[in-house]
Amino acid sequence: MYGVEPNEASLKAHRESIGLEAVSERCFGGANIDYVLLDDGLTMDRMLGLGWHRKYIRSVHRVLRIETVAEAVLNQPVSQGGFATWTLSSFDHRFVSTLESLAEKVVAFKSICAYRSGLRINPLVSAQAAETGLHENLQNHQAGQSVIVSNKAFIDFMFVRALEVATERNIPMQIHTGFGDKDLQLELANPLHLRAILEDPLFAKSRIVLLHGSYPFMREASYLASVYPQVHIDFGLVVPMLSVRGMRCALSDLLDLAPVNKIMFSSDGYAFPETFYLGAKWSRDILARVLCESYDNGDLTLEEAIAAAELILNRNAIEFYKLEGNSRAPFSSLARSHSTESLLRLQESLAPPLTIEKPPSSFEFRLPGRSPHPNGSAHPNSKDVYNEANPTPKFGPAPQFVPRATAATSLAPVAPVAPVALVTAVPEVVVPVAVIAVDEKPLEVKRVRLLYADTSGQLRCRVVPRRRFEEVVVEHGVGIPSCIMGMTAHSDFAALGSGLSSVGEVRLMPDLSTKITVPWCSEDALVFVNIHEKPGLPWKCDPRNTLQRLSQTLRMSYNLVMRAGFDIGFYLIKQSSGFQNFEFLTASPFSSAAGVHAASSILAEIYDILSSLNIHIEEMHCEGGGQFVVTVGNTHVLTAADNFLLVRETVNAVASKHSLRATFVPNLQEASGIGSSRVRLSLWQEDLNVVGSMDTTNDKYGLSQFGQRFLGGIFHHLPALLAFTAPLPICYDSNNGAGYHFWGQGNLLAPLRTTYGASPNEVSSLELRQFNGCVNPHLGLAAILAAGIDGLRKHIHVPKPIDIEELDKESVRLLPAVLEEAVAALESNKVMQESLGAALVVAISAVRKDEASFHNNNNESKKLLAARY
Repeated sequence: MYGVEPNEASLKAHRESIGLEAVSERCFGGANIDYVLLDDGLTMDRMLGLGWHRKYIRSVHRVLRIETVAEAVLNQPVSQGGFATWTLSSFDHRFVSTLESLAEKVVAFKSICAYRSGLRINPLVSAQAAETGLHENLQNHQAGQSVIVSNKAFIDFMFVRALEVATERNIPMQIHTGFGDKDLQLELANPLHLRAILEDPLFAKSRIVLLHGSYPFMREASYLASVYPQVHIDFGLVVPMLSVRGMRCALSDLLDLAPVNKIMFSSDGYAFPETFYLGAKWSRDILARVLCESYDNGDLTLEEAIAAAELILNRNAIEFYKLEGNSRAPFSSLARSHSTESLLRLQESLAPPLTIEKPPSSFEFRLPGRSPHPNGSAHPNSKDVYNEANPTPKFGPAPQFVPRATAATSLAPVAPVAPVALVTAVPEVVVPVAVIAVDEKPLEVKRVRLLYADTSGQLRCRVVPRRRFEEVVVEHGVGIPSCIMGMTAHSDFAALGSGLSSVGEVRLMPDLSTKITVPWCSEDALVFVNIHEKPGLPWKCDPRNTLQRLSQTLRMSYNLVMRAGFDIGFYLIKQSSGFQNFEFLTASPFSSAAGVHAASSILAEIYDILSSLNIHIEEMHCEGGGQFVVTVGNTHVLTAADNFLLVRETVNAVASKHSLRATFVPNLQEASGIGSSRVRLSLWQEDLNVVGSMDTTNDKYGLSQFGQRFLGGIFHHLPALLAFTAPLPICYDSNNGAGYHFWGQGNLLAPLRTTYGASPNEVSSLELRQFNGCVNPHLGLAAILAAGIDGLRKHIHVPKPIDIEELDKESVRLLPAVLEEAVAALESNKVMQESLGAALVVAISAVRKDEASFHNNNNESKKLLAARY
């Protein structure tokens, strides 16, 4: 290419004489590459960033190395307390928040865990082992050195959390496999070690690319790509590193079994512009030889071979990484080159010119079928939800990457198809994760609402401008007084004895995985928050953190995930009367068609909005007495709680639009019957609901051992649970209230019962009738989890069910009849205090006592509650 003598001295002299700019222009132009995906996580002495590469390549995008992110996080103090204060929970929050904040700015994540601890990653790594590994890694700071992530358990945890984020955001994960530098233990870089990850249903929808053709494990990689829909292969570094024979054999081995639409070219260029050129040149040459051989052997027709070249060199990567911009003309319509002359000669002699706009249909048989995804599955280390049927809502589509115009060169293209080059380069300066600058399309919102519920169940919100949210709040949160979790429904002051006051501040930290655009206010976004003492240090009185922690305990200890669905009841009141006389929209009876007709436009709008937020609505009906019920499908417990609050927000917004007021307090009518709000619970292992069983030898009630013990725990702790699920005095005013402590199999009067799915003999869920619309759902579900986990630990069993309406009242204990009794049951319950945390239980008890005292002595309390909820 340079036209100099083929020796090192001549080459070096020529490069020095023309300079880096001319060398780069010549090499990038000769490579004829459309896109560069640049991993800037490798540290070298002199480096050039993304902007420099854009002078020569039409479109440059960033690949984010997760180990670099983790180390940048750990090399910053979690707080003023220093590095020793890092915990697994605080690292997890900072690490995941950083990944999520950068997710829309990159085209892929990348891991080099093969170098650190190998690819035998344990998706079920325990939190204890990971925390021990974290502190082992932090010991470097004691010697004044930077943290290097090296402990296997901690790396497994880090990788799994990053892959969860990547899967949820539909971002590819690149994984180094096969050969590398001398610090690599080659046998641990065999991609077969990834089978535990690939078999985990949580990652069935992941998009994973095995880098470097997994050399010398090409056949293993080809096999994985043929049987796992989520696996793709990139053969960069194999070409041009190996001998000509080695390159040809390696690429041939990959094509033996892997579908052609799952193999991708990259140059693996780094450090020198010549590496881009050589990667592209030899890839075209070797691919032409292998495809000609496939044609000669009858594996591919000519048309298939032509299409395969275009797929491998260009289209597979464009589609896999979701790259945007004008792609080059189809393979057959471009000028010839030496490296593809044999294929084009075959094309001319055997067929008229082809213009192949899509892969031929004959390739379709090579595509493996998609595996079903276990709706609602969550990883043991996960604070987020990954649910196919109910994915976590986002602001909207990710920003589209628009190729930048570059200075045109007059060099003729070397080959017909412009490849996508995966390269390695490094920014000029290593900067902390929080200030890494990457091109980004601004969000289409002006403000962001930070939403949460307090211990009384009221929704609270802070609104910040979008720019401040991105620049400050994502990393540092928003400060609020700690008394926020001690406030009652009738006062904005902390309840006496709550242990909380206006002295001291905590931080609202956004959970970026929950962000949505507010459907009824398109210039606003909404995001749920966790509350931290300091960024990275969860607050012990935060309900949402508590729910996440207990959900994690259930998965780590029993490999179980709890899912929840709700019946959520609300009243629609004519706004002209405010909350003074409770003039309901309709007085229709239970399940009345007339009631639905009266509210049809309102219910339709509620349904449309909730559906747009990926909240699955199973049913809507008129409950009677002015009340309506929305039935929300079950999903992972954290998303379920978030969805509960989104339903409340949506109903209030739609009602206001129609000049109505909505309220979620129960029993506004004097003779309320069966409670309208309830929660349904199920236990899952991967994609299997394990709460029920058809094995009657162990349990004749259709429950598995898990189901028996989990139900036993809830039943045993039910009196204390009511302090969470029936948090106001008005919740105990039902004319048909759940006054007796029993459970049933089909008895609607039972406070706790089992329900059945497709099989009449196998339980599909557990239903708790008292889960009112005014609750804090994170608190309510956390308390249920604490009770269920206690049942699993102690093998608690339930008594015989009662399924007759006239129960023997003398033989059955009473449940709390008023809120004060529920609080007394909570305060005497050691399990709740230990599981939820003593400080949180003290605050809740104080709030409940204050509520009871105020509302029992106030004739106008119903009006106040209706206005507050």
